[in-house]
Amino acid sequence: MEADPTYARGDTWLVDFGPHPEDPEQASARPALIVSADDLHRPRLRMIVVVPGTSMIRDLPLHIVAEPDVTNGLDRSTAFQVEQVRAVSTARLKERLGRLDAESRHAVDEVLRMVLSLN
Repeated sequence: MEADPTYARGDTWLVDFGPHPEDPEQASARPALIVSADDLHRPRLRMIVVVPGTSMIRDLPLHIVAEPDVTNGLDRSTAFQVEQVRAVSTARLKERLGRLDAESRHAVDEVLRMVLSLN
């Protein structure tokens, strides 16, 4: 079974996280970054691993801030909250926004390694 080319690691998407979070989870529709390996993006699996974003910039070391540009499709400064990495159904992905730049993707990877003890 081949990977679904619709979803790619490093892409930014508008994701609907739903209306009922438990504090401090993120809720509602917001930008998120796909961090799962492209090999896992198979139509039958219907699951993607993402890092949610927020427009509330807190200057935390676990957050990677991206400024909006034509490539990433963000409409405001967005802090990707790496500590909130999670798997979601592909049905939650509403609209592809763009692609995060290589430097920011690398920074997210470094924080993911720390958050998940992969060093």
